[in-house]
Amino acid sequence: MRAVAEFMLRLTYELQDQVAKARSFAFNSDMQEISVTLSGSRAADAVTRVLYDIPPGYYATDLGNSLNTFSKKFMDAVDGRTTVVILGDGRNNYNSPRLDLMKDLQRRAKKLVWLNPEHQRQWGTGDSDMLEYYPVCDSVSVVRNLAQLATAVDRLLADA
Repeated sequence: MRAVAEFMLRLTYELQDQVAKARSFAFNSDMQEISVTLSGSRAADAVTRVLYDIPPGYYATDLGNSLNTFSKKFMDAVDGRTTVVILGDGRNNYNSPRLDLMKDLQRRAKKLVWLNPEHQRQWGTGDSDMLEYYPVCDSVSVVRNLAQLATAVDRLLADA
């Protein structure tokens, strides 16, 4: 997941200037806004800083807690014009997935899109909550390479 996160952070860095009012967030065990970090430096420096600020850890992912923090601190960033894009494998280390908060997010947003680097056959195995998140999302795509990312973006733009 870390290598995919680094790639997506670089992509987010490049897109942030292209999308009006874009705000970016990152999570592992908790959610934090990274918009200022991404806008204040060169791409390599910004990505390095974000990855440093959100250190890796085995069994540290807690999307439920991250959704709780987002709901309390940042939900004002989402309205009926907002497309929310989540990048993650849907693995939550057996923590609560907080589907109630995911549903709130989906109701507020214009569109809730999930990009998942895992093969669909892995969803629902072990600590994966992806099968629970899937029906809450407007669009879910497996994105493991540039071709799959291009297809997902094309689909997103076609539905806009």
